[in-house]
Amino acid sequence: MPVSIREQLLAAITLAVGGEYNTEIPTDERELPITLVLDDVETATSDYDETIIEIPVAVARAAATIGRDGDTQRAQANALQAEIITEMFADSTFGGLAQNTEYDGGGITLNSTFVGAEAQFTIKFSHVRGDPYTLS
Repeated sequence: MPVSIREQLLAAITLAVGGEYNTEIPTDERELPITLVLDDVETATSDYDETIIEIPVAVARAAATIGRDGDTQRAQANALQAEIITEMFADSTFGGLAQNTEYDGGGITLNSTFVGAEAQFTIKFSHVRGDPYTLS
């Protein structure tokens, strides 16, 4: 069975960040660290021979805290966010599947047992009009 460009792209993103796709957020800190990849509803425009798609993708990462004070937790969470951004732009075409990757924003979370970071991106790709299995 052929694999759509969209699915190939999400798999490549998940691999790039060492994540898990669309998985439940763990409730036990023994499951940390974890990186989650989530996609949302895409937008598409078409012209004569291609469909251009923009898909929102969020990457979230959580890890057990390395310290209890706020400065240490903030630094750790900001480092997680920086890692995500760096990994997403190491090959922003994800092996030629995407045309463009844009960072849209993000934030951090601090907790007494874990820290987290999230970053949102818009990934632009295209396929032959009416054929989501063939890059255009």
